[in-house]
Amino acid sequence: MSVWVARLRALVVGLTIAWAVGMAIVFACRIGFPLELEWMEGGSLHTALRLQQGQSIYPEPSTEFVPFLYTPLYPAVLAILGWVLPLGYVLGRAVSVAAIGAVAAGLWRLVRFEGKPRAHAAAAVGLFLSGYVFTFRWYDVARADSFFLALLLWGLILLREGAGSRRRVVAAGVLVAAAFWAKQTAAVFVLASGVAGLIVAPRLLWIYAATIAAIDGGGMLLGQWLTEGRLWTYVYELHQSHAFNAVRFWRKTWGMFFHAAPFLAVLVGLIGGRWLADRAWRRELFLKKGGWRGSAYWGVLAAAGLLVSALGYSTQWAEPNAFMPGVCFAAAWLAVVLPVGRGEAAALGLVAAQLVFALVIEPTYQPIQDRGLAGLRDSYVRQDLSRTIPPAGLRERAAALRAELEGDPRAILALHRPWWSVLAGGLGHVGSMGIHDVPKDRQKQIEADLAAAVSRGDFAAVWIDGDAPAWLRGPLRRRYAAGRQLAGEARVLPMTGYMSAAGMVTPWTGVQHEYVRRSE
Repeated sequence: MSVWVARLRALVVGLTIAWAVGMAIVFACRIGFPLELEWMEGGSLHTALRLQQGQSIYPEPSTEFVPFLYTPLYPAVLAILGWVLPLGYVLGRAVSVAAIGAVAAGLWRLVRFEGKPRAHAAAAVGLFLSGYVFTFRWYDVARADSFFLALLLWGLILLREGAGSRRRVVAAGVLVAAAFWAKQTAAVFVLASGVAGLIVAPRLLWIYAATIAAIDGGGMLLGQWLTEGRLWTYVYELHQSHAFNAVRFWRKTWGMFFHAAPFLAVLVGLIGGRWLADRAWRRELFLKKGGWRGSAYWGVLAAAGLLVSALGYSTQWAEPNAFMPGVCFAAAWLAVVLPVGRGEAAALGLVAAQLVFALVIEPTYQPIQDRGLAGLRDSYVRQDLSRTIPPAGLRERAAALRAELEGDPRAILALHRPWWSVLAGGLGHVGSMGIHDVPKDRQKQIEADLAAAVSRGDFAAVWIDGDAPAWLRGPLRRRYAAGRQLAGEARVLPMTGYMSAAGMVTPWTGVQHEYVRRSE
């Protein structure tokens, strides 16, 4: 091993450690944020609360509750843990942070299993962690994505290691099936892993498939019976009513990946070029531990991850959290196929460059989408920690608002923050996303019922982020007076995704409105 390779291996390990420490600091600074880090966190908690209370989480749509269009495992885990620990934002985020730790451990394990050096395993972990900003800072929020990814990755690791071991193949099937119940996106990976499984464990693949069929197929039949047929409606049929954005699928997703990871794009090109030109390296891939199987197996799953990312991001109202599977499995495949010996220095240099690039630069693709290559210069900005870690002023405002909500119990309607109703002593209510997820006739009925409740003055206060919807403006004018209007720096915004400065392609500039019930 040359001196340069040794130094670059040490550099990649050091940068990965820096990323791990940085992520630990970020997670520690965000986990206790008093209100939403991401605007739909409260919906996950509301679902868990209903499970604790023995209520249906797939009921007929109403003003009380409309579920997110996801399978139920993540809120079920929160509900179970919530019997021992306080059910709230911190618990939901802690599960996600633990899941990210499991993903990092899984990436390390799978690369080492393929016989690659520690620096290559570190590269996989570092590249995944460096995707945090690209995926809109989603790893640590109280949503199902990280939990789903951890279950899926470890299931696929066990399938890769399962040749000759029925126990491992069954465990792989259980974990991948559980990933489906965390987020139905796993269905694409079930199909892809059937192809990949033919590469690494063809004789035992039927056991893997039967395990998934029993858990997911049997579970769906049981769920249909328990929910009177509504489970399939929520987790599949309503999804199909969401518009598909063909431009995002065919162009924008791939442009965003290349734009955010330019050094990896070069690396992929170099690996492909060497594969075509270097017969000795092709022979090495066949002779090393695991032979060609590891490269092919993780290559199939990387392709599946990128496809899932494109499909997910192309769905109406999607956010770049859809890119998490692509980031994870692309990092795994790249680390597995990184050359050892000849060409290793150049490959590790590109990995190190990407890790540094992601540490200091934030990609903003919108200028390119708007102006083509003329927008390239404006499409990269310096990282700003205040866009990731809640500033002291925001944390203080959030803490003060939460203390107010948790004061005297009163009925609160917070259209975009249904957990605020629970903080105020209530049982929660339908959220803005749920209203828009259901068919138009049900949407109109829920809106009419909420408008009637506001007209009656059922709520002590109404909170709305942005302008009040048209169907609610009349009842608000008749029964409520304008209270606080939080604008600019006075707002209490999430730190991730919609309504955040960090997560938006264009920063959200709306005003938060409080309406207070008039005295009789």
